Amino acid sequence: MIIEVDIYEKIRHMHEYDGCSQRKIAKTLGISRNTVKKYFEGEQVPWERQGVSGRHRYVITQDILDFIQECFIEDEKENIKKQSHTAKRIYDRLVDEIDFDGSESTIRGVVASIKEKQSKVFVPLSFEPGEAIQIDWGQATVYMGDKKIKVNLFCMRECYSADIFCISDSA
Repeated sequence: MIIEVDIYEKIRHMHEYDGCSQRKIAKTLGISRNTVKKYFEGEQVPWERQGVSGRHRYVITQDILDFIQECFIEDEKENIKKQSHTAKRIYDRLVDEIDFDGSESTIRGVVASIKEKQSKVFVPLSFEPGEAIQIDWGQATVYMGDKKIKVNLFCMRECYSADIFCISDSA
């Protein structure tokens, strides 16, 4: 529990000047006896941090990061989207292949951060007027009046302006 400086001063005053026990101070101030014990002798003060717990956020080593990168490189080489590595699949492989003892959520976080860094690269297409067109031929069945007939279609789209030209003739 983090306490305010005024409560700390009351704890110290009641201990030093009033000679109260830890139990009595806790009951009087309405706080935990563990909190009173923590500040009772004055060895700890609420305005100073006691340091870090020593716990590491991740158990990710460079070997694990290299393994994850290798999975992404394999995906690029194979170019099969349906079978690309997911965070779950990478985690399962880490556990099976290198005896990884971290959690799956840790791997999900690392994979997400790596995927954010990788940006898709593309080259935008640009054409000069009249430089390129896209052409397609096809056949369609249409109703003209009460008759059902097949027509041949010619469709063209200009790449610069995206203008469309279509013409048909009856077969």
